Amino acid sequence: MDRSKNVHPWRRRYVTACLLFCILGSASAITHYSIPEEMEIGSVVANLAADLNLDVKTLNRRKMRLDNFANKRYLELNKDTGEIFIFERIDREYLCSSKSATTCVLKLDATIENPIRIFNIEVEILDINDNAPHFRRDTIHLDISESTPVSERFSLNNAVDPDIGSNSIKTYYLSESDHFNIEIQTGRDGSKFADLILKKTLDREKQNVHDLILTAVDGGIPARSGTASIVVRVLDTNDNAPHFDKDSYTINLSENSPIGSLVVKLNATDLDEGSNADITYLFSLYTSEKTQQTFTLNADTGEIRVKDMVNYEDFKIYDMEIIAKDKGANSLSGQCKLTILITDMNDNHPEISVKSFQSTIKENVELDTVIAVVSVNDKDSGENGVIDIIINENLPFALRESSDNYYELIVSKPLDREKVPEYDITFTVTDRGTPQLSDNETITVELLDVNDNVPRFNQTFFTIPVMENNAPGALLACLTAIDPDLHENQYLVYFIIERDIANTSMSMLFSINPENGNLYALKTFDYEIEKEFLFHIEARDSGVPPLSSNVTVHIIIMDQNDNTPVIVSPWRAHGSVVEEKIPRNTDKGSLIAKVIAIDTDSVHNSRITYQFLQNTDATLFSLDQYNGEIRTMRMFSYRDARHQRLVVIAKDNGEPALSATVTIKLSTVETAMKSYSDMTEVPLEYDIFSDINLYLVIGLGSVSFLLLITILVTIVLKCQKPKPSKSAPPSRNSVASERNSTFADSTLVSNDAYWYSLFLAETRKGKLVVRQPVPKGQRYIVSSLPRSTGLTETSDSAASTLQTFFTIPVMENNSPGALLACLTALDPDLHENQYLVYFIIEKDIANTSMSMLFSINPENGNLYALKTFDYEIEKEFLFHIEARDSGVPPLSSNVTVHIIIIDQNDNTPVIVSPWRAHGTVVEEKIPRNTDKGSLVAKVIAIDTDSVHNSRITYQFLQNMDATLFSLDQYNGEIRTMRMFSYRDARHQRLVVIAKDNGEPALSATVTIKLSTVETAMKSYSDMTEVPLEYDIFAGYNLYLVIGLGSVSFLLLITILVTIVLKCEKPKPSKSAPPSRNSVASERNSTFADSTLVSNDAYWYSLFLAETRKGKLVVRQPVPKGQRYIVSSIPRGTGITDTSDSAASTLQVRQVCILYDKHKLHNQTLLRLLFIRL
Repeated sequence: MDRSKNVHPWRRRYVTACLLFCILGSASAITHYSIPEEMEIGSVVANLAADLNLDVKTLNRRKMRLDNFANKRYLELNKDTGEIFIFERIDREYLCSSKSATTCVLKLDATIENPIRIFNIEVEILDINDNAPHFRRDTIHLDISESTPVSERFSLNNAVDPDIGSNSIKTYYLSESDHFNIEIQTGRDGSKFADLILKKTLDREKQNVHDLILTAVDGGIPARSGTASIVVRVLDTNDNAPHFDKDSYTINLSENSPIGSLVVKLNATDLDEGSNADITYLFSLYTSEKTQQTFTLNADTGEIRVKDMVNYEDFKIYDMEIIAKDKGANSLSGQCKLTILITDMNDNHPEISVKSFQSTIKENVELDTVIAVVSVNDKDSGENGVIDIIINENLPFALRESSDNYYELIVSKPLDREKVPEYDITFTVTDRGTPQLSDNETITVELLDVNDNVPRFNQTFFTIPVMENNAPGALLACLTAIDPDLHENQYLVYFIIERDIANTSMSMLFSINPENGNLYALKTFDYEIEKEFLFHIEARDSGVPPLSSNVTVHIIIMDQNDNTPVIVSPWRAHGSVVEEKIPRNTDKGSLIAKVIAIDTDSVHNSRITYQFLQNTDATLFSLDQYNGEIRTMRMFSYRDARHQRLVVIAKDNGEPALSATVTIKLSTVETAMKSYSDMTEVPLEYDIFSDINLYLVIGLGSVSFLLLITILVTIVLKCQKPKPSKSAPPSRNSVASERNSTFADSTLVSNDAYWYSLFLAETRKGKLVVRQPVPKGQRYIVSSLPRSTGLTETSDSAASTLQTFFTIPVMENNSPGALLACLTALDPDLHENQYLVYFIIEKDIANTSMSMLFSINPENGNLYALKTFDYEIEKEFLFHIEARDSGVPPLSSNVTVHIIIIDQNDNTPVIVSPWRAHGTVVEEKIPRNTDKGSLVAKVIAIDTDSVHNSRITYQFLQNMDATLFSLDQYNGEIRTMRMFSYRDARHQRLVVIAKDNGEPALSATVTIKLSTVETAMKSYSDMTEVPLEYDIFAGYNLYLVIGLGSVSFLLLITILVTIVLKCEKPKPSKSAPPSRNSVASERNSTFADSTLVSNDAYWYSLFLAETRKGKLVVRQPVPKGQRYIVSSIPRGTGITDTSDSAASTLQVRQVCILYDKHKLHNQTLLRLLFIRL
């Protein structure tokens, strides 16, 4: 680059002037140049070759050089162009430090050879304003007396500026001040300096320090400046006299004041400082000698104290005059008058005497009880003999005058021994003399304990973390309560308030030491099964009557890393190898496979990382340790093996870490053929056990096996005929199958959530329905009893609700305290027998008490919500409300309340595939020869709202080419609408929005950046003729499909015939009332819904009994290995523990009372006995 381009226009003017000067003065043989200081390195000064008329081409040959006479090489010669340029930055103040020099010249010699010639060059360095004025000291200190006269002059240090001429210091400025200004002087050498002038008298007492700012400004353009601080300290003079706070003082002094006692402390102040402010106190000549003998004056402090005995009868008034004098050179003084008034003393003390006293009383003593009697006396007369008696106002006692100078001590407030076990009561008597004299007497009252305090825990809620896999019997915590009572009232006993949670008693899980409250675990907990428990501990004292309180205990099971990660993708049979085929021309960075593992441990322990345990070629494949994506690091070469074996290990984040492995066998396949003759090898791969054929064979074999098993089971069931009993009515028992079953829902009135969830009985239809899986190995007897054996009631009528089941929808995110429903019961009795009280039958569901979630008005049955519900956490609640009358004995009935939480659209869809970090763009690579209709990507979003609100639809929010890509609005698949052309951009940006179906709709977006890559083949379409031989219905495939369809059809016919045969009703026995014991099948079945009056929600959800049709229906899947006996008992037999029936040894767990209005004509009381083996 030409250096002349670096020369600024103003510098060009300097060089032009210098050239003119050189032309005019060429006779001197010295070449002159002028340049400003601080030019940038590389800036051109002049073209020396042109100025000296030298040929530029000969400069290198003639070895032209530039010699500097300075100690640094500031200038250098460019031999190619003949230009002199700045080699090092020039500072004129450094080069010519003397300010007396008007010019600063840099001398150079330019030498050339062949022939040798020397040229003298002078470069004048011009000054620029590159230095700001500065003071040698940043702060200037001046001491000026406050008596200094106005117009006094004080010299100041001048500022220094290295620049010269107009760039040097021009003037000074002083910050605004009422007392000072400056006057600028000019020295003989032209330098500027300033003098400080006092323009107003100083007063140290008003302002003792003046802070000023002196600014020096130079004459450059732009101007530069520097500042210095001037601190003026004002010196004091003795111009203020001491003065007292008051001109006169009057003091009252009691007679017989002790010698040395302080009468008064006088204070005089002086506004001066130093010795001018030091004050000395003394009596004036006008003070009497008697006064000076009676009182003493401290000359330094001004304290007046008693020097001799003061007697009221001798002198009643003392007058004195005090002088305060400073210690300045010209001493000044001030004075005041003091009058001391002597007051008479009260010489006799009052007296007190205790006449009667009870030293111990119970803490629950009644108010106004007299516990002591006292009397008072004072020998003085007048006001000095009047006595006032008091006790501490904070005590729960009071004084009551009974007669002259006699007082009773009574209890005025309730006593509490636990707060104050005893009281020290001090009687204080004071006369009204001046000064007052007093006396006191103290008695002690001790309180006896009564049991009036409940035990108290130090907190109302305990959260106890317990590590899973704990040892049974391990100590969990010490729950200690405190009872401030004494003796037996203080002795506490701890126990667990029995509460069944998930059909398990708390006493089977935990144990508490009744003496010290140590809580122990009775079993080993598993975080994956039980994450928390909520129950209550009660502490009860041994007083009469005993008092108690309870505390809520929240057991949180802490996770251990005891679960190994499970590989869920790519799926493979246990221990098998996953085989994948990929094109051999796969591009670098292409996704080969994605390993997905899950871990059932907690979030921390279940964090999965992926690593290669074995990689055939470490340069060929890479594995993302967080998302498990396996991608190619380069393209395949002819040296790479056809088969690659990858072993991936998935480790969790626990300590120690657990892992699982998956083996992936990758086979590369060619996607383009060299010639048609190469395709002759393709049919060899059409093995009879190719992928499609293999699946068809497996399917055909499986269906055939199921058909055979179904036929055998049908034959066995039909051949089993139970023999009727001769001594008892006929009974049929069948076992509930272990397969999953699907049933309709119905209604239950129950007080027990476990039984309620298992069975459902409907009296109108005569059905008992199994609602959910029944525990393995359990048996339950469901029987009907005649009215004569049922329960009897002595009441006229019990309270009854208008309906036995309430379904109440509640919108999530409700306001706490919102009214949900009014549950009203009717009682036809009168008066108190008709007065109803409503309450929730307490039952913990999911470790939460219903009373913590809902509240009912006991008078009108209004049901309220106590918290805000979240559909995604709690979808429904099932509990019972009881209405009880006030008769004797009280009668009651209950109703089942089913709270259904209605979903709101309050959750935004979450994009789970394609995965990307928060806010990032998903990048995908696709071959440029991708066919029309090919799958490019698939967007998957999930929404935790309900089914309606979580229905996701997909749309393009941005599509660079609407003719190139299509998006399925339901499954999120992005496919090509045509093949890529040479006009299509290499990079395509797609923005997809996933909307839910709520109102208003919520959405999430994902950005996909597609990059097309060229492949080594011409087109994949060259192979389109080959797949025609791979017809799914060609050869063996067709026969396998026909076989599979035929066997499936036979299996369906067999199942239908079996169902028809099993549904036929048996004829009832004529000799006795019909009794049927059936066992619910474990296969999938669908049954009608009905109603059960029960006390257990578990049984309700598992079985459904319909008495009208004589059916027992399984409503939900029954747990594997469980058995249930369902029996009907004739009117005359009843149910007893000694019965000879098959279930005689079973334990009765729950009784549900039903009225079969149709079959028994309101005469038979159906009692369902759920008996568990």
